[in-house]
Amino acid sequence: MSSHMTDTTHLGAHFLPNVHTTPLASTKRCYEPKFRFSEQQLRKYPETQQLKIAIAEKIAKKEYFYGIEILARNHNPKLMLDYTKFGKILPLFTSLVWLGLDYSRVANVDKVESLRLAKKLTVNQHEMLIAPHLSCYGLDTKRLKEFMELNFTNIVIVRGDQYDSQQEFKYASQLVAQIRRECQDSITIAVAGHPEGHPSISTVQEDMQFLIEKINSGADLIITQVCFKAQALIDFIKSCRLNSIDIPIILGIYVPDNMKSLQFLMELTKIEMREEDLQQYRYYAGKGSEEFRFFAAQKAAQMILTVLKAKDINIYGIHFFTMNKFDMVTKVLEELRKCINI
Repeated sequence: MSSHMTDTTHLGAHFLPNVHTTPLASTKRCYEPKFRFSEQQLRKYPETQQLKIAIAEKIAKKEYFYGIEILARNHNPKLMLDYTKFGKILPLFTSLVWLGLDYSRVANVDKVESLRLAKKLTVNQHEMLIAPHLSCYGLDTKRLKEFMELNFTNIVIVRGDQYDSQQEFKYASQLVAQIRRECQDSITIAVAGHPEGHPSISTVQEDMQFLIEKINSGADLIITQVCFKAQALIDFIKSCRLNSIDIPIILGIYVPDNMKSLQFLMELTKIEMREEDLQQYRYYAGKGSEEFRFFAAQKAAQMILTVLKAKDINIYGIHFFTMNKFDMVTKVLEELRKCINI
């Protein structure tokens, strides 16, 4: 593919600036996060390594479940991602973010930070369901083959934060189709869904057609991207069902821990929030960090419950975009557990 970017778009929460694209041996300037689990947690894990099977079992039993998204890139050598904070029940799965521009420059795909960490979690916590992201940007058939040889059982396909008009896989649906052809039913493929439409696409209806293409190409699951409006999520789910999309849909949830991070994410993703909600966040930010976090957790829990309890929705899964901040997820789970078993 071309070595330069012809287009740069804000797609998702992990936008990186345009930099020179000389191949890298690896990405060594960051520290690998450390993890903590309890034996009790691991004993409760599902036997299957196929995420679609584990989720189908949960839905069949009408049991709520959650997953988390983490970052492999970390500048704090002492960072501990403590899964014991989640209580007796671990997240059903952990996905790892793909940083498109940087990771596409790493010469050997197995040296990519997120994949290296995913393999470590897979080996050391064999019960853990791991789903690394893979971006279309910088990807060609040869590199895809190298990725597939790493033998991940679950994968999250994204078009990516960057886009080159000459790249081999221009759309996520093309990458989904290629992996499905090669792996048949031996892999779970999750894709992104945009409740308010993709920021680069003019209409919600057009964006739905792209989603339908991803499903028809072989996707197993949909993870909705950042959204702060319960009704937008409900409308999106109903629209999916009306368009004969019957695969599981998992709510993607971001819970800010301060006003700066919230504003940054909104600017980055171009996702809008109702003005009255934004004013509430600003009000609690002025009252102090603890007050802000408590409000943000309650706000997220309220939105989740509104969606879960909506008529004819039948959604059981939640996916937290953690930014490696587990405390906010724990706070939301505490609120949810007052009303549902999760």
